[in-house]
Amino acid sequence: MRSPLPRPILLLLLAGAALLTAPLVGCTKQPTDRSYQGTARFRYEQGMEAFEGGNYLEAVQQFTVVKNRFAYSQYAALSELRIADSYYEQAKYIESIDAYRTFVQRRPNHGEVPYALFRVAESYFQQRPSDFFLFPPPHEKDLGTTKDALRAYQAYLGRFPSDERVEKAREKVLDCRRTLADYELFVARFYLQQERPVSARGRLEVIFSDFEDVTDRWTDGTRLLIDVYRDLDEEPKARQVAIALIEKQPASAEADEARGLFPNL
Repeated sequence: MRSPLPRPILLLLLAGAALLTAPLVGCTKQPTDRSYQGTARFRYEQGMEAFEGGNYLEAVQQFTVVKNRFAYSQYAALSELRIADSYYEQAKYIESIDAYRTFVQRRPNHGEVPYALFRVAESYFQQRPSDFFLFPPPHEKDLGTTKDALRAYQAYLGRFPSDERVEKAREKVLDCRRTLADYELFVARFYLQQERPVSARGRLEVIFSDFEDVTDRWTDGTRLLIDVYRDLDEEPKARQVAIALIEKQPASAEADEARGLFPNL
């Protein structure tokens, strides 16, 4: 009877058998279509697989390969967009803005330009101050990104008024303008608390002239403006503003108050 194999040799043989039967982990897939377009598509699809799995670092690496090595394929442009998307999903909004804008500049006639412009606006919008309850409301903070987002949405709407994302953009425009109107009202009320009606008047006049589309803020600010004009002995202006309030928002409580101040209107 033959003696059993030494234990170290037996372990090596078993390990080798396991390697032969185990699935090959980490082996790179190869494209079935090895043409220029086929390889570009394959690398793009690999990038999309990583992107959809939340592996944005690998996704950017794959898309960068496509962008650089297959610059004359249709997948190069798509890879540029997906790189920007990868930045966006990681909340790297400065990088995403730059990537989307570069795409628009390099490929002004591409069919995905509307998408890229919309995403520029979205990237700005995502940087707006938080209104989380532990922090001051957005209108008390820096409004630079709100103004940038508003301009970006308006630029997108001006160029592509029939795009499929228009309604979303219009909602975001109203959201941005509401924040800006809140800021004007906040400052106006601050001045009124400080008994500075002249300073408050300027802010309220901005509300009256520029924010009629933000209905609730406009009616609120217009009603305050009437009182400020009256306090400053500018009765004709107060009357004109009251007329505008009654004409444009006749069913509002503020219009009823204006009628009480000027019974003959």
